[in-house]
Amino acid sequence: MKRLNHSSVQPGTPTFRCFLRVVACAAAFFLVNSSFAAPARTSPLAHFITRNGDKLYDGANEFRWISVNAPDSFQLISNYRFDGEQPAMRYRLPNEFELRDCVRTVRQMGGRVMRTFVVTCHRGPDPMCAFDVSGDSVVPNEASLRVLDRLLQICQEEGVRLIIPLVAYNSTVRGDWHTYGEDFWKIGSPANLKFKQVIRRLLTRTNAFTGQSYLEDKAILGWQTGNELVIGNDAGRRAWVHDMAAYLKSIDRHHLLIDGRNKPTDVFNQYDEFSADPDIDAISYHTYVNLPQADTPAGTLKLIRAQLRGRMPLIVSEIAMYTKPDALRALLDEIVADGVVGGNWWAIRFHNRDGGFYKHSDRGSQFEDLNWPGFADPGNYLPEIARERELLGILTEYAGRIAGTPPAAPTIPEAPAFLPASDVGHLSWQGSTGASGYDVERASAAEGPWTVLADSMPDNLVVYTPLFCDPTAEITHSYFYRVIARNAAGRSPPSNIVGPLRPDRRWLVDDLFDSAKWDAANSTNLAIAKSYAHDAYLEDIAVVHRADPAQPAKLAYRVQGIITHFSITVFDAGVAPQFFATDTRGRRTPIPVLTAAYNHGKRARFSADIPDDNAAVAIEIILSSDAAPRQAVGRVELAWKPLP
Repeated sequence: MKRLNHSSVQPGTPTFRCFLRVVACAAAFFLVNSSFAAPARTSPLAHFITRNGDKLYDGANEFRWISVNAPDSFQLISNYRFDGEQPAMRYRLPNEFELRDCVRTVRQMGGRVMRTFVVTCHRGPDPMCAFDVSGDSVVPNEASLRVLDRLLQICQEEGVRLIIPLVAYNSTVRGDWHTYGEDFWKIGSPANLKFKQVIRRLLTRTNAFTGQSYLEDKAILGWQTGNELVIGNDAGRRAWVHDMAAYLKSIDRHHLLIDGRNKPTDVFNQYDEFSADPDIDAISYHTYVNLPQADTPAGTLKLIRAQLRGRMPLIVSEIAMYTKPDALRALLDEIVADGVVGGNWWAIRFHNRDGGFYKHSDRGSQFEDLNWPGFADPGNYLPEIARERELLGILTEYAGRIAGTPPAAPTIPEAPAFLPASDVGHLSWQGSTGASGYDVERASAAEGPWTVLADSMPDNLVVYTPLFCDPTAEITHSYFYRVIARNAAGRSPPSNIVGPLRPDRRWLVDDLFDSAKWDAANSTNLAIAKSYAHDAYLEDIAVVHRADPAQPAKLAYRVQGIITHFSITVFDAGVAPQFFATDTRGRRTPIPVLTAAYNHGKRARFSADIPDDNAAVAIEIILSSDAAPRQAVGRVELAWKPLP
């Protein structure tokens, strides 16, 4: 390593300015990626939440909320980033940036109470799960449990409380009661005792970041027996509820015990004996179906509330993601007017540390991955974007109404963090909570002046891939980049600066929201599909497929130069596309490609470096009529150089 001469690193010299940029970039990278915790701030949470009759209290004040679920706050299950030849991890643990964005989203919405998903378990060691329950003694996973530690620390700082379900009824991904054993519901059985071990270890844990016992943590509103448990008239399961409530209360007298049910039929006309149990503090259910006596979520809620009035607090812990705005308003009106203590929409997804947001849909469902604060749709791409904004607006309005406060006005976002970049075609940043758009800026020197490349650009449409390509960057020039977040309150301070980047090629990146970048004269039998619920395409919002699946299709691109590299992502890639290049003389030749498959070929990336002497000015992607009917292209990237 070359030593720096001390005299050359003096203020005002080029070496000194370069040195400062290196230090600044290193510091920014450290702050973005480090798990180092700043000292915790004083918490605004002064009391445990308590129960009196059918009401909850924060000190002397009645406590109610409208808020959301954040199911990825323990374990991310939709990390569909494609890392080339390395299979992408669908699962990973959220980091501090992501957790803070999640909790701040709830706070900015006025939510007050966030519901997580369940405490994860697995039969065997699993780095993504909190407990290994394969043996007689459960084994905690410290890395996973520190996610909850960090989440609680942030909730303390931001003034948001948690409802934490303890076990899933049906979840092969995160673990459920079957994972503990088929005798789970039998009191005193090995599976039952194993689950009690998990409860004791969890409740008596000391937070690694705050040094505080969970038993003393006011950010925990309550423990929920489980997610969507089915109890019904089964005598063993009904006894299990009483036993679990008593066991948990024998350890933890500060926090509420919430009975977590699924269908309203498991509560209506079923709850007298549980209302009388002094160890059960509240009952919750979900709105995916209605009572036979009522044809709406609001009507169902009214009937259940009438039975429990004066006896038991009632929580709607999941409001179905397909609830339409009018039905949502009716349900929330009923919650506010009739004394129901709280309701939580299913669900939100927070910012991704690699840029953009996480996306998730389950069997084509929409709006279980709301992205705060909602975004504009300048290209008129998706009607779901306007619906998302409407839903977020309704939830925020009623969060203020039930708390007796006006909805919080937006505040100026914090500065985003620009992520390290290898070239001008692949630029990303970590978003700012509450930002509705970003201004991407470029300069030829770190000191500026700065030119705006994109104005109020949303970061919710491009998922699991870089957010921005600079198609105007010229070869041999040097460029610096930064980004500024904005919303109705104003613009953030600038992000850290990335650069200098010296491109040796130019880029065309097509995320396929429209056909503007295609060689239209040579593209045939193509249709664009766009949806917020593209689970068949690993949440890629826009794809292109064969308009007539019985016929082949051609997707063509042409540039004002020589193409040196391309890569495309293809879904249902069992029958691979064919690729052809056309040179400056009009000669058409096949291109051999490298293939990187993911998820057993459900997605594959095809790429090729094309020698300069091929003089390729156009490429064609031929989708075979023998391919799966829903085969689709996700993202196209071309690198090119100007003609000599």
